[in-house]
Amino acid sequence: MNTASRLLAASMLVALAACGKSTQSDVNKAAHDSAVGVAKARQDAQPAVDAANRGLANAQQNANIKVADANANADLAVNKAAVKQSKEQARADYDVAMARIDGDLSVAIEKCRMLSADARSACEQNAHSIHDQSAAAAKTQLDLVDQQPGQ
Repeated sequence: MNTASRLLAASMLVALAACGKSTQSDVNKAAHDSAVGVAKARQDAQPAVDAANRGLANAQQNANIKVADANANADLAVNKAAVKQSKEQARADYDVAMARIDGDLSVAIEKCRMLSADARSACEQNAHSIHDQSAAAAKTQLDLVDQQPGQ
């Protein structure tokens, strides 16, 4: 080997020997440098974390709004269905009431026919009057339900 090569080899041996020996101050410096690096990485990442937290909060708020809207729409649909059912029930009740009222009139007229001619006329007028009043009351009940908003 020539001198330059020998000198280079000797320098490397000294450098390698020095690398193999660490002191407590080297360890402390490495720990400090690591802590500084971690703190810097956290500081650098914080804006992204903050942005992600804001995004999450916005997504939760939007989801809550959508849930509230869905609940409101469902409540509206249920209320409309309830009003529709109520109106249909009122129409059915009216039809039943009118059938009963008309049946009562037929029975009353038949009873009136058993009376004398003078009493029969007044009886029939009274039966028709009762029929008309009962039919008007049933119609009023139906109209009250039909006036309910919601359909």
